Amino acid sequence: MNSAAQPSTERPVTGTTRTATAPADASVTAGIAAVAGDAWQRMFGDTHSSDLKLAMAASGTVLSLFTVGHMAGNMQVYLGRDHYNEYAEFIRTVGAPVLPRTSVLWVARIGLLGSAATHVLAGTELTLRAMSAEGRTVADALRPITWRVGAAAQKVRGGFPLAPPPSGTQRYRKAAFNGAFLASRSDRHAPRQRPRGRRRSVPRIIARSMRSTGAVLGLFTVYHVLDLTAGARPAASVSHTHGDAYGNLVASLSRPSVAVFYTASMAALAGHMIHGLRTAAMDTGVTGTARRVRQVDTIAKAVGGVVALGNVSIPVAVLTKVVR
Repeated sequence: MNSAAQPSTERPVTGTTRTATAPADASVTAGIAAVAGDAWQRMFGDTHSSDLKLAMAASGTVLSLFTVGHMAGNMQVYLGRDHYNEYAEFIRTVGAPVLPRTSVLWVARIGLLGSAATHVLAGTELTLRAMSAEGRTVADALRPITWRVGAAAQKVRGGFPLAPPPSGTQRYRKAAFNGAFLASRSDRHAPRQRPRGRRRSVPRIIARSMRSTGAVLGLFTVYHVLDLTAGARPAASVSHTHGDAYGNLVASLSRPSVAVFYTASMAALAGHMIHGLRTAAMDTGVTGTARRVRQVDTIAKAVGGVVALGNVSIPVAVLTKVVR
């Protein structure tokens, strides 16, 4: 039989040309992915989605309580340098001399780290299950985002021709304002505005942005620890001094870029807390009646708004020299 007529068992290769070592590299990558997938399956394979939601609700509540307490502690910056530094020293020495110095602090840190890990892992598994139920993959979810980022970059570079958007991606052209702003070449053929039936309310936008706001909060937490706790450059200011919590806070937020990042992160925190607390109440059965739903919604908005506004007031006070 002619070998040319035999069906090939090789998978078609797409994309860039592979080198001679590509098969070995691909096998190693596939092996790592298989091991990681097996470990993930063993971790969550038998876990019911309702249990994952309860884990997210519990861990999110712990993190929210810490956030409220942390904001209340931060408000002591308005009482002056000495009082704020005494508060910071109290946190480090609570439990002493009965317990070793910073032991209670490290127990709290480990508990918060565990709650954050539980929240992220459970949320990731629920997201993967929802995408699987919809017949989508991670690549399908990332493709429209990648296209939008590329489109924005091409606009900045000067209007290079855009690649066609991936299927399922709908773009909308902003309406002109008194004829002053005209459609660019990249969006002149897009619909003029989002159809009325598909306009999203603020709560719906917040709900659809929980993964994005969560990512922003994760990045902010890492930066915040490197800045004010570890004092690691370049996150920390050049004048960072261990033991002077007040001075470090003022020096850090005196940088406009850090103050803007701090404020934007607090906006993400407000939306994440409001929707998260509401969802946690629903998942745990607290909202049994319409009246209880309204009460929970009001409490969630109050808690998220107070925490965000309280924290945002600090960089504003530093930049306006109220705190210095």
